Amino acid sequence: MDPLTTAALLVFATLVGIYGSVIGAGGGFVLIPSLVLLFDLDGVEAVGTGAVALAGIGVGGARTYDRKGLVDRSGAFWFAAGSIPSALFFATVVADRIDSGVFVDLLGFLLLALAVFVMAMPTAFDEHGEPSPRSLRALPVGGVVVGFLGGTFSVGGGLVTLPFLARLRRLEPHRAAATTAATTMLSSLASSTGHAIVGNVRWSYAVVLVIGAGLGSTFGASRAGRLRPRMVLVLVACGLVGAGVPLLVC
Repeated sequence: MDPLTTAALLVFATLVGIYGSVIGAGGGFVLIPSLVLLFDLDGVEAVGTGAVALAGIGVGGARTYDRKGLVDRSGAFWFAAGSIPSALFFATVVADRIDSGVFVDLLGFLLLALAVFVMAMPTAFDEHGEPSPRSLRALPVGGVVVGFLGGTFSVGGGLVTLPFLARLRRLEPHRAAATTAATTMLSSLASSTGHAIVGNVRWSYAVVLVIGAGLGSTFGASRAGRLRPRMVLVLVACGLVGAGVPLLVC
């Protein structure tokens, strides 16, 4: 990779890290399409490289949340029981078998669908307290769905997981976000492992992405939480549409 590409990738990753921290939803849904559109990676290679970067970035944040006692470990464990094998399976067996052009179109449609989901998202934090023991039975099922998204596209996992965990486990917003960070990190580790096994990772790009996004996340975290929830949803939806439409028209 030439110095100009390295510099551009570093600046881009830093901006994605800032954006992802400010909105509190990560930046994978911007990262993956941009690797296709701006840095000329194939769809599945962008997903594999992005998965490695997201996993590397997420480890530190998940450990910090867990040390502070914010992670619902029981909920995270049962969710991961579904998401980890699902992400590994779809990354290793499925993603590589989808035609490149079809893959990019599917990714574009997924991002637009997620934008609609975000704007129509019901309030997930209305009920707090002790969850029903039966909630644990539904968590692996939700994990399988998120594993599919993470293993195949490396986008959407956190956006779907956050309201799902908050409502099912009756978590307060900060605990729901912390538990989502932990489960998303585990899913990304499984996804990145699968993509690495089948050779879908461009490692030189992944290293730069981890460095840049790590710097951006640190800066953006100091400014997180200052926006109203509705404004955050609007920014997330704009990012999804802005990343999804070019994939469908280019």
